[in-house]
Amino acid sequence: MIYEIINPSDAYTIETQDFDVAAVACLMLGTGQYAFKPLEDGGQEVPLFLFGGHDVWCQEHFSMSADDLVGTVLTKKRDSLAACLESCIIGRLADRQAYLAGLELIDNPAKREKWRARWHDDRRSSMNDIGGRAYKMAAKLRAHQSTAVCEPAPQQVFTR
Repeated sequence: MIYEIINPSDAYTIETQDFDVAAVACLMLGTGQYAFKPLEDGGQEVPLFLFGGHDVWCQEHFSMSADDLVGTVLTKKRDSLAACLESCIIGRLADRQAYLAGLELIDNPAKREKWRARWHDDRRSSMNDIGGRAYKMAAKLRAHQSTAVCEPAPQQVFTR
């Protein structure tokens, strides 16, 4: 499932087949300030949690608290979560398709990484680097880093 990351800065898309992984990725990336809108039929949305409510929502959808959901996904689906965060691409769906088509033409892993970084840097207009945070979190997950995996999202203009 491909999702649009609803946020106040640049457009991004992200992909995962697991709704629980999508929910955790959304919570980690935006700490409640972002939502995930499915771009394919049959997908479920992960809403904004600007003023809380994430525990109630997680209980309704996963029968556990948000902290328990995060812990479960980090334990049982760590690689899927890393892959989801690595799939974060700046731009809308058509941009994603163009990016992936270009990436398919590159066999060398170092050149693939250069393509990803250049694509990201050329299209990013905001100081809020959602993709950069996603890639850092994915690297920490892949390295099985036990310390804080989350890269804190900048506080938006919202206040409680």
